[in-house]
Amino acid sequence: MRAEQVEIPAALRAEIGKAASRHLRAKGQIPAVVYGRGAEPMPLAVDEAAFARAVRPSAWYHTLIGLKIEGAPGSSARPTVVIAEVQRDLVSRKIISLDFKRISLSEKIHTHVAVRHIGESPGLKKGGIIDQVMHELMVECLPTDMPDHLEADISGLDIGDSVRVRDLTAPSGVRILAPEGEVLIVIAPPARVEAAAPAPAEAGALVEEVPEPEVVGESE
Repeated sequence: MRAEQVEIPAALRAEIGKAASRHLRAKGQIPAVVYGRGAEPMPLAVDEAAFARAVRPSAWYHTLIGLKIEGAPGSSARPTVVIAEVQRDLVSRKIISLDFKRISLSEKIHTHVAVRHIGESPGLKKGGIIDQVMHELMVECLPTDMPDHLEADISGLDIGDSVRVRDLTAPSGVRILAPEGEVLIVIAPPARVEAAAPAPAEAGALVEEVPEPEVVGESE
């Protein structure tokens, strides 16, 4: 299945900085920037609702986007882009900024693609557990050949068996850049549950769960 292709309206924004970005978000818009291919970075505003309708979260990094930039001159008003980074608020999970990267449809790109398992494993029927070591792989392809995902077939796996990169079949025009021997999925033995006595807490101690920081985005 090839990557989706969508169009998203955007507008040039004259004001930048934290205060201007907060003002945009309060109006239901996402501060954004488009850069790449030797052109100057261009600050944009993207309607939050329009972006949500056009691009599924699971397809953020493998969707071809045609931006229609209001106020941009000439050919710069209709660039073809991919999403380079999405930043979200750690508490609300709302998108707080977007980075778009200009691309050429005739030049190959490197991009991350999700790995999904298919089939029914005999090992799972025996109580085994799927341990997916890698959830995405870097591939090289033309933007128009970019796959929605790669499929890992687990239908022949017993407990202890695994799927490696060499076992995947890449779509035509797509080259997987990971080492062939890299393990993607393992059918692990059933988990053993052992009861453990809780450690006594020190008097007056306060136990607090601190959320780990999260960075949403990609390096390419």
